[in-house]
Amino acid sequence: MNEQPKFIEKAKDTYRFHREKLLSNDNWNSTKTAKALRRSIGSINEDLQIARWCKTHEKQIERFKYTYEALEYIREMKNKQELDEV
Repeated sequence: MNEQPKFIEKAKDTYRFHREKLLSNDNWNSTKTAKALRRSIGSINEDLQIARWCKTHEKQIERFKYTYEALEYIREMKNKQELDEV
């Protein structure tokens, strides 16, 4: 059995933490998640984006070794979807 890349585990952990806080606090946002986890807002938003895409494209994202590769894939897919909508 192949192990999930570490960046996916981290993204899912960030998403779970963020979602738990959102559900218990109406004023919670990704900036507060970043402060609580002592990380940049950019890295938090990248994790949240990866975690969301894993819900529907996990097999594709699992094939990447690095975060930047997954983010490039996500950007390409978003661009393709936007072009398909035109």
